[in-house]
Amino acid sequence: MWQCPNCDREFTRINQRHVCGTGNRDDVIRDRPQSVVEVYRAIEALVSSLGKVEIVARDRYVLFRSRRIFVDLSIMKDVVRVAVHIGRKVENPIFIKVVDDGKQVTHVAKIASLDELGVLQPLIEEAYRFSIAR
Repeated sequence: MWQCPNCDREFTRINQRHVCGTGNRDDVIRDRPQSVVEVYRAIEALVSSLGKVEIVARDRYVLFRSRRIFVDLSIMKDVVRVAVHIGRKVENPIFIKVVDDGKQVTHVAKIASLDELGVLQPLIEEAYRFSIAR
């Protein structure tokens, strides 16, 4: 692991390009509808329970990273756009986009409620395990 001498964040690549600091997570949900705040907080709580995870927030984006990013969020007007990065393709109508780049398969869904989030929970857990296995 390489540690940035300015911000002390750790990366798997030496001199990894990054923005120092992790941002303020509260800023991304400020003035959002309660449903969006609930979905975001539930995702953060789940991810935080999985193990050592760095949470990076910028503008309306949040990245969850172990050795690498395994889930990223875009906080939108009335939904949370969730991208989950795993090692296989999953068929489910909740996904609006699925991209296989040869190293991982990214599944994207727009989540408006805690009920919808239930479908993603096992995949978020799988994404964490996938991210630390490499």
